[in-house]
Amino acid sequence: MAYRKTNVKPNDLIHTPGGLNPGSQIVIRGRVLEHETQFVINLKCGEEDDADIALHFNPRNNDGDSVVRNSFQGGAWHGEERDIPRFPFDNGRKFTIRIMTTPDHYRILVNNYDFVRFDHRIPSSEVRYVQLGDGAEYYETLVQNNCHVPFSGQFPGGLKIGQSVRVRGMVKDDAERFVINFQCDSDGDTIGMHFNPRQDEEDVVLNAKLGGDWGDEQRGFENDFAFKRGEFFDAFFVATEGRFNVYVNEKYFTCFDYRCDHCEICHLTVNGDVDLMDVELLDPLPDDFIKEIPQGLEKNDLIVTKGFFYPEGNKFAVNLIKGCSCDDDIALHFNPRRDEGEIVFNSKEGGDWEDEERHPLPSAMQEMVPFELEILTKKNKFKVFANDRKVCKFRARDDIEDIKAINVAGDAYIYEVKLLRKLEEPFTDSVPGTLEPGNWIVIQGAPDDDADGFAINLQCGEDAESDDIAMHFNVRFSEGQVVLNSREGGEWGREERDAPYFPFEPEDRFELALCVMQHGIRVFVNHRRYTDFNFRINPDRICHLFLSGGCDYFEPEFY
Repeated sequence: MAYRKTNVKPNDLIHTPGGLNPGSQIVIRGRVLEHETQFVINLKCGEEDDADIALHFNPRNNDGDSVVRNSFQGGAWHGEERDIPRFPFDNGRKFTIRIMTTPDHYRILVNNYDFVRFDHRIPSSEVRYVQLGDGAEYYETLVQNNCHVPFSGQFPGGLKIGQSVRVRGMVKDDAERFVINFQCDSDGDTIGMHFNPRQDEEDVVLNAKLGGDWGDEQRGFENDFAFKRGEFFDAFFVATEGRFNVYVNEKYFTCFDYRCDHCEICHLTVNGDVDLMDVELLDPLPDDFIKEIPQGLEKNDLIVTKGFFYPEGNKFAVNLIKGCSCDDDIALHFNPRRDEGEIVFNSKEGGDWEDEERHPLPSAMQEMVPFELEILTKKNKFKVFANDRKVCKFRARDDIEDIKAINVAGDAYIYEVKLLRKLEEPFTDSVPGTLEPGNWIVIQGAPDDDADGFAINLQCGEDAESDDIAMHFNVRFSEGQVVLNSREGGEWGREERDAPYFPFEPEDRFELALCVMQHGIRVFVNHRRYTDFNFRINPDRICHLFLSGGCDYFEPEFY
């Protein structure tokens, strides 16, 4: 199960239930503070100060630009390792650290390039916490375990009101059924909720098993069956007072009243005819949450806020603050109001509100389904999106760089407030490991308003000019088409142009999900199946992702 934390503060302990297993990875995004001399990342085996540390990762720019790796066991430090190919942690520099667990070592990538390896001195399965030390600002930490079927995860301390579970994946082409169980025990003798999409019946069955016996089935979704063979799905299970609320593909699906105490539900399992992309446990952020950005926002930063309204909720606000307190001036006030059917945009200067601008409320907020808000900062304006659809532009009334914090407050469960930095393109990223069936690559971007097109390559080397390309995905606005191809030995193959529709618009945000299958790559655009591209080159050779063209790209994710 994936555990994503965006309200990260130095010295926080981020839980890794069940430890780290081969295939697990930890992704940490942040920035080195301007006047600090070092920071630390520890993989700890307990929460005590003197707990064993399986990996101590310590960049130091006051010690000959070194990165010290070590372990701590039985109250003593072991031998340091200091050899590095380069030093990527200068003051003020942004970083993405990816720690991948293999059977023998941790493979550590920094800013998408292989950095170092650290052999296991303590079994990775004993790691229980990630600790982030002073000296850096942290935008996001993601602990991601393998999501292969059969899948099992845990709810530490039992399922709590306000928590949500998000399950994303693809139904197999020949699927009969699959099941998502919220269990009170690891064996499945007691199941608090059984969620069972049945492709052979085109229906979904919900139930519970208590005392070894199944209860009454809840079914009857034939007219709104959202789990068709070969299609992507995004299922959201929210623990509310008295019941689960279930949303599928950004729409309300059903509710299921608890038949046992929700606190007794401690395990999640997924099994059957499905390829999982990820399974994520989401905790609501505290009321009046503030995420500090000491270095300030920059042009082309993307602020992402995910959540949904309380059942009785009417208003909430996202504020971009020119300081670190709710009393400071506000560069952008984004205020959805369900009771008025509008979003109010404004700013506050010298303690006084300025002129309002109003726009219609997006349907996701009116219908109270999970929303994903995105604010893209430009030089003199903000571009606002809701669930991948453009809402409006709002002229910036102050310098973007003066914004030092993000505040969210009001009548909504907010699970995530994260800051994504625009990638410098052309951008090349190393693919973690070998691509195998069931792996996913997710790419987010926003085409320029005057873009001719953009391209995404799965390459067999780092050089886009000379290395073989296993899949070339080329969006061409001038033609209103997407061209897929491959290149081997310097020669392009046969173009494929038979995709059923053209899903891209200049300035509109998109999410491209690539699912690796036995025969090739299945492409989904904004959660809809788009096309398949059969392998012409052995997928074992794919080692790099290349992004180019007239598009703002953000950090790709690998599952």
